[in-house]
Amino acid sequence: MKIVIKILLIIISTQTVFSQNFGEFPKIKKEQLHRDLELLYQGLDRFHSGMYWYTPKDSVDLAFQNAKSKISDDLNILEFHKIIAPLVSLTREDHTDISLPKNIREETNKNENIRFFPLTVVFLGEKLYCIQNLSDNSEKIEMLEIEEINGETPKEIVFKIGNLFASDGYIKTVKFSDLRGFNFSKYYYYYYGVVENYNVKFKNIAEIVTINSLPISKINDHLKKYSNKSEEKINNEPLQFKVIDSKTAYIAIETFDNSRIKEGSKYKSLKKFLKNSFTKIKENDIKNLIVDISKNGGGTEGNEGLLYSYFGENYQKYTKVRVKTQKAVLDNGMDKPIMLKTFGFFERIFANKKMKDGSLERRSNIGLGLMAYKKEPKNKFKGDVYVIISPITYSGASEFSNMMYSRGLATFIGQETGGGYFGNTSGYSEELTLPNSKITISIPALQFVMNVEPKLPFGSGVKPHYEVIPTIKQFINNENVCLEYALKLINEKQ
Repeated sequence: MKIVIKILLIIISTQTVFSQNFGEFPKIKKEQLHRDLELLYQGLDRFHSGMYWYTPKDSVDLAFQNAKSKISDDLNILEFHKIIAPLVSLTREDHTDISLPKNIREETNKNENIRFFPLTVVFLGEKLYCIQNLSDNSEKIEMLEIEEINGETPKEIVFKIGNLFASDGYIKTVKFSDLRGFNFSKYYYYYYGVVENYNVKFKNIAEIVTINSLPISKINDHLKKYSNKSEEKINNEPLQFKVIDSKTAYIAIETFDNSRIKEGSKYKSLKKFLKNSFTKIKENDIKNLIVDISKNGGGTEGNEGLLYSYFGENYQKYTKVRVKTQKAVLDNGMDKPIMLKTFGFFERIFANKKMKDGSLERRSNIGLGLMAYKKEPKNKFKGDVYVIISPITYSGASEFSNMMYSRGLATFIGQETGGGYFGNTSGYSEELTLPNSKITISIPALQFVMNVEPKLPFGSGVKPHYEVIPTIKQFINNENVCLEYALKLINEKQ
């Protein structure tokens, strides 16, 4: 595995950036970029608690060495970003983000010379479809599958531009899912620079369709033609419950974020929603429960355990929760040192214990602790459970999936989760702004190692028992095909 990773890193790090046109941005001196690169290395090495969970340190070191060798001249910020973004993705942790400075993002939006691929798209599985044609070409291409762009298949393109952002472990579904909407165009630009035109091969169209690149201003003008075709309003209630029939109920939890629930839900809290829902489930003698977390990207720690408490017995869900260090000082010898910190005083002293290697590990019985939940609820569900998942299922939602999957408490339907089965590095994050390029990296500090049975390969998410991917027509019509599939399974069982 190490040899394979090293080969991939060499391929990624030797990709040229100098022949590409990212726009007229000022050059940053080579020496300053080297100093930023050193601070990035120190930040990931000293503060990111899961840095070497999936990618060995020697492979990371090799990647940084190769990246430094590519900075042999002054570069503009987009050229530098293309070199260091794959280094951030080596964390293989989706909570680790890299972002360009605000002024650069604003410039790419208003500069008429910076042009993009003028389509919004979606990946359904690994197939790419056009959703909105925002180009000057009037060809009817909406809902058509894209087979090639400038001679490359969508999978080949994702293999390249997907290295510009991190995802958990070795999960591939996220690389495709995250490039929906206009993200595909944005990252295509971040990788290839400004491309004058795109020769696109659509399925069911014999001739190649040529699409000229456009600036954001013109793309937004074309977007207005869709304003009168706006989709039917979707229920924005983040917590939903309904009894489908005499034996089946449906729960959708679109977030575990307490603030979003308080603001957007009539229940105001997940605890109240679950109490009400499971009381009704008991009263209606429900035997089958469908839990939809396909749109749930996580949120407030503990809510995943609160939901789990209605299904499983309590147990130690984390093998450990650790931070590599309470404080890391980054210093390249030239720029002002940067300090990254984790816990406040009371949490550091009372909720954690210091280990011999200088790391801190959460105590089992103080604060949030290590157990699955705090209190046994009334009306625990004893029937059959079906959990709907997707690549958006992440963080706390993936932890709920991990517990249910590990303990054999549910049938899973949909696509592989975006969150790692064996845990994640999240919690407290610090923003590291590199002083010369002003690129910011969000570095998470808490490594959550889950206590799961080794039922899945290391580096994967929860894989569904039944993979269900909508057709483009079903996607456009907002059909919940996974719910329909779950109901089909329930009917076949009876």
